[in-house]
Amino acid sequence: MKATIRSLFAALALLLCASSANADWHGGKLIRIQVAYDGSTVVFVAAGHIRSNCTCYSAWPDAMCLNRSRTSFKEEVALLYLARARGSNFYYNIDETTCQVVAMYESD
Repeated sequence: MKATIRSLFAALALLLCASSANADWHGGKLIRIQVAYDGSTVVFVAAGHIRSNCTCYSAWPDAMCLNRSRTSFKEEVALLYLARARGSNFYYNIDETTCQVVAMYESD
């Protein structure tokens, strides 16, 4: 019984560690916002979290990407421009493998 409980806790701990490694929160002021040639890909770079291996848009491997298929895409684009215009801090949660945005918010 004790071994089963220990195994269950160990499996739960591994699951939590694995899921937190796939996405993480980052923040800083927005340095740039870009729209790709296709007109539908929106990417950004924020101070304090510089990458060089993003795969969501290969032309800009240092940029995080918004997912156009999300229902909140238009609101996320608006939030990017609002945070840039205000000069406020911008926080985002990304998939660390692809740099696709999972969640975001702005803070003063």
